Amino acid sequence: MGLSNLKKKNLKVTRGFTYNYYTSPAQDDKPTLILFHGWPDLAKTWADFINNHLVPNGYGVVAVDNLGFGETSRPTNLDAYAWNLMSQDLVEILDKEKLETVISVGHDWGSVVCQRLYNFFPSRVTAVILINVSYIPPTGDFDLEAVNKATKEAHGYGIYEYWDFNNADDGHVIMNKYPESVYTVEHGHPDTWIVNFCSPGGMRNYLSQGLTQPTMPYATAEHKADFMENFRQHGFESSLCYYKAYSFGIQNAADNLIPAQDKIIKVPVLFWGGRGDVVCRADAIKASIEGGYLPDVKEIVRDGGHYAFLEQPDVFGQDVVGWLKALGK
Repeated sequence: MGLSNLKKKNLKVTRGFTYNYYTSPAQDDKPTLILFHGWPDLAKTWADFINNHLVPNGYGVVAVDNLGFGETSRPTNLDAYAWNLMSQDLVEILDKEKLETVISVGHDWGSVVCQRLYNFFPSRVTAVILINVSYIPPTGDFDLEAVNKATKEAHGYGIYEYWDFNNADDGHVIMNKYPESVYTVEHGHPDTWIVNFCSPGGMRNYLSQGLTQPTMPYATAEHKADFMENFRQHGFESSLCYYKAYSFGIQNAADNLIPAQDKIIKVPVLFWGGRGDVVCRADAIKASIEGGYLPDVKEIVRDGGHYAFLEQPDVFGQDVVGWLKALGK
């Protein structure tokens, strides 16, 4: 089914980019959830959650192809991806849809997008749902080498070792040559991530040889076909700007624009993580809680890896809808 039952729309925002997104109206005064996918995904990632859990329960939906992905504009200028600028784009979508407030939801990089939408426009967000990637306080001091060193000392491996490849000048070139390798490295068993993602040179070794491996049951023929069609057509260069903008100081500058009081998420937050996610570790949420950034947070950690929400779609959907209903939403 995909998202064929939703209304497909696009909006050219003030700074000239066009966003592709899908909508379904809320019923009976229910809130609307705006959904941001991760890398290397599309708005269609949310199809099961939307079709089987949100729409049947009356929730409104705005599912976005993030900047750099799918049918949304795909600039390769890193400055275009500054959190403050993307957040303004998203508010323009909310304004077009006449949505005064939304619940902001994201997985992987989309989790950071959904966080920053709150940080820059807190009056537009009534709750936040973070999937796998916990809250990343906007401290403006991200240092890739320091993070890998610290996590290697703490866990025995650097969680972002693969970023060196994603940030390299030839990273997207190799990915464009071997899109099936990208698909299988991303959707292989979570146990394979330690070698491929968290070992120095692991990602380059896998992708530059065009290697493949068995994928998880959720990675159906339709799921793979959507991925292959999109990235064969558009390539990976623009999607990798999320890593580069974060690594090369663009997002540090953006984060420094956020007022101190808006770095604390004051609305209810749900963190939903995968116990087997070795990159976006579920225990990372502890630091934000202890730092006082999340005064109203519920944690749910389930079995599964980085795509636990696709591995256990009904568990995920029931967890989220149950949390929303407990809030009276």
